[in-house]
Amino acid sequence: MMSSQLAVFTFVTCMIFSVVFLVVGSSNASALERPGRVAVQGQVAQPTAFRTHELFTAQIAQRPANAQKSRHLVIFFHGIRGGGTQFTTIGKSWEKTLANTSFVYPDAPFAHRSGGRQWFVVDDQVMRPDRIQGARRAFDELVSEIVRREGFEGNLRNVAFVGVSQGAIMALDAVANGRWKVGAVVSFAGMLPLAISASNDARVLLIHGRADKTIPSAASVAAGTQLKAAGFDVTVTLLPDVGHTISSSGAQKASIFLQNYFNR
Repeated sequence: MMSSQLAVFTFVTCMIFSVVFLVVGSSNASALERPGRVAVQGQVAQPTAFRTHELFTAQIAQRPANAQKSRHLVIFFHGIRGGGTQFTTIGKSWEKTLANTSFVYPDAPFAHRSGGRQWFVVDDQVMRPDRIQGARRAFDELVSEIVRREGFEGNLRNVAFVGVSQGAIMALDAVANGRWKVGAVVSFAGMLPLAISASNDARVLLIHGRADKTIPSAASVAAGTQLKAAGFDVTVTLLPDVGHTISSSGAQKASIFLQNYFNR
C-alpha cells in the first residue's frame, strides 16, 4: 500500500472508530414491513450475560436425516437486536437462483436486554475491537456446529457467509483473521475493525448505502482497500439513498454475486 493510501486509510479508520452506534428504526417489525426493505436495522446493544454453546446451538436449523445434501451452504448473520429469522425473506427469494443450496439462519449467541440477539456487546454505544475479539470463540463454535451438521467440513470453498451490520463485522473478521477459509462473503453495511492477519483468495462483496448514518459507507471502502492488499478478490458496491439496512437492489446484487461464485 502506498504511503498516501495508508494515510487516507488510517484517517478513515480513526474516523469510523469514533462513530457512535446510534439507534436506527423504530422496531424490527416496522422495518420488515417497510416497502423496498428486506432486512432489519439494528439498535444499540446493552451489557448482557453470555448464553452457553449448548443453549444457542439448539436454534440452528437441522436438515432431515433423509434429505439430499446440498452442494452449497449460505450462513446468514443478522444485525444487532435481531434474530436469524430476519434473513428468511432473502433466503426464500434466493432459492430460485441459488439452486442446490442450503440456507441457515442462526441466532447470535448473546442476548440483548431489550430483546433480540447480538454478536458482541456495545454497552456504551462505542465500537471497540477488543469486544469483537472476545466474541470470536462463541461465533466459531456456532459456525462449526452449522458446518458439521450441514456436512461441509473439509468443503469450506462451497460455503458463503452473508451478514448485515454487526453480523457482517463478525463475518468479515472471521475470514480476514484466517479462522474461516470460506469461499465467499457478502457484507451489508459492515466494517473491518481489526487488522487482517491472513491472506485469502476468497471472493468478497461489500455493499453499503451512501446514506448510512450508523456505519459510514467509508467503512466498506476502507475494508475493501485492506482486503485487496491482502489478496482477496473484492468488489465494493455503494448504493445511493440507502441507509443502514439491506435494500432490495442490494439483495439482488448479492444473489447474482453468489450465483456467479457457486457456478464458477
